[in-house]
This record gives sequence, C-alpha cells and structure tokens, in this order.
Amino acid sequence: RNRTPLDIYNLYIKNKMEISKRSIKRISIIAAFALIGYILLYESLHHPSATTTTTKTSSFAFETNVGTLADPLKETDTPVYWHIPKASGSSMKAYYACMDLVLATQSGITQNHDQDEKLLVWKRSIEDGLPAKYVNVDATTEEGIARAKTLGLAKSGLADVVFTPIPAVATDMFDPKHHARFFALFRHPIERAVSIFYYHQVATHERGEGVYQPELADMTIQEWLGDNRRSGEAKNFLMKSILSKKSRDLIEDDLETAKEIIRTKFLVGLVSKMEESVERFDKYFGWYGNEKRPECQQYAMQKAISRNPLNNVKKGSKVWNLLAELNYYDLQLYK
Repeated sequence: RNRTPLDIYNLYIKNKMEISKRSIKRISIIAAFALIGYILLYESLHHPSATTTTTKTSSFAFETNVGTLADPLKETDTPVYWHIPKASGSSMKAYYACMDLVLATQSGITQNHDQDEKLLVWKRSIEDGLPAKYVNVDATTEEGIARAKTLGLAKSGLADVVFTPIPAVATDMFDPKHHARFFALFRHPIERAVSIFYYHQVATHERGEGVYQPELADMTIQEWLGDNRRSGEAKNFLMKSILSKKSRDLIEDDLETAKEIIRTKFLVGLVSKMEESVERFDKYFGWYGNEKRPECQQYAMQKAISRNPLNNVKKGSKVWNLLAELNYYDLQLYK
C-alpha cells in the first residue's frame, strides 16, 4: 500500500530502535567480557593464585603427611629419600640395598611387577651380583606414586626406604597416621648441573628414555642450557621439586616456604661431607647398628666418586655465571 510520510517516519524510528537494542546487547556482552578479563588480570597481579595455590597445596601436604624432624620417629613412619639427580642418589640406593633394606625404587616394577595387583617384596641381583630387596612399586613418577597409594604402600610398612625425585608429589602416598620421613644429600647446584650435562653423554647403561644423549658431546653447555626440554633438571630443580612449580613461576615468597620445609621436614646431608651425612642418616633411622654397614659404606663411597670433568667450568666464568642465574633460587636454598 502507499505509505504516507508519517508511516515512513514511524518505520524509520522503529528500525532505529531495533538497531539500538541490538547494539546495546552487543556492547553489554563486550563489556561483560572486558570486566571478566579485568578481574582475572587483577587477581593474577594482586593474588597470583595460579602459582600460589600449588605452593599452598604442597606446603599443606608436607604439614599433614610428613613427620617433623623434632618429633620422635614412630613405627608407622616411612623413610623417604629425595633422590636429587647427580647428588649420589644411586650410591645411596646401592648402600641401603647392600645393608639388606627393602627399597621402593623404579627397579621394583621390573620383570612385570608393575602388573601385580597386591604389594609384595621380591629379590633380584643388581650390579656386582649384589642381592637387593624391592617392593613392587615405583615412586619416581606421578603414575607410580598414584599406584603405590592405591595399593596402600604407607600403611603396609613393607618399604624400609622409598626413593623419589619428586617429594611434593610423593607426600600424597602418606596421610596423618602414616608419615613420610624425608632425608636427602644436597650438592652445590652449579656443580650438579655441570655433572648432569656430562653424565647424559656417557650414560649408556641407563634404561630411562632420554637419559643417554650422546649427541650432547657435540654441544656446548650454553647450547644445552638454551634447550629447556633437555636441561630442565639443571634449572632450580630443588625448588621446583619441593613446591611442584615451574621455574618461571617461582617467586621470592616461595623461597621462604621451601626453606621452612627443608628446615623442619628434611634430614639434610651434603655430598661434600657424604660420610658424615650418611652416619647422621643411619643414626637417626636406627640403621647404624647394621652389621653390614662398614663394608656397605666402603662400597657406596667408591661408587660416589664423580668422574665428570667438572673443572671445565670455572667459578666466575660466563658458563658459571649463566648457571648461577638459571639456578638463582636453588643457590639461595642451598646456602
């Protein structure tokens, strides 16, 4: 039909109002997303929950599931050795295997024992024909720790010593009635990092994927450190392992948290004073009177001798300073 000027004007006003409504709706949606984004940004800057939640969770697990050094040992406690790479951890395994203690290590699930539906202790010969006893669990991986928890390792009391490189995760195997009792040998972070670099080049005997890396012989330490996928364990390993955080997420407050955990929850030894440290461990856990201790100690000390060319990195050199920068938190913790 023919529209009058008034009809045309009314139609124009109606369409304009509809467009305005749609525009307002779009603007409202955009504003809502902007507000959410601002809130998330504000929280990350002022309350970095993405990084602190993990720290709080880790600290809580250490508080509830791990015995305090000052408290007497209980029969329900289990010694847990924090195996720090290239800090004589393998020598400690050999030492306690020699003393006829039952170990929980990755060797415990060899020969298809990872398929066992119940916990058990079994024997096998390791290097030099040394007999060793193992529980059929592996506490070196998150999956292995979850399996050990499901099977009730802490309650069973079968393991005399549990070995793990991830203590914060390993605390989950325990509970307030069955505590972990942590101990470890610490090594200077820069010396340890250099040792890792050279060890990967010669570790032909290692079965683990990515451990033996002969191609590193054609790389400099600087080039290796530039590859985070390869050299992650040489950068603030201590802090990352205690708090279950990535190196880039570490903050100054984390350092104080880690120091307190080490001070109250870990029996500390030094690779540079290994004999004294092991004596301290054995006295604390009641192993000092083991009749095999003297011969086993001699055997373990011999294995602990490093053959890596650490002198290639001089203190104050560019490589040393680079390693110091990449291990800033670990160096503070080691002090």
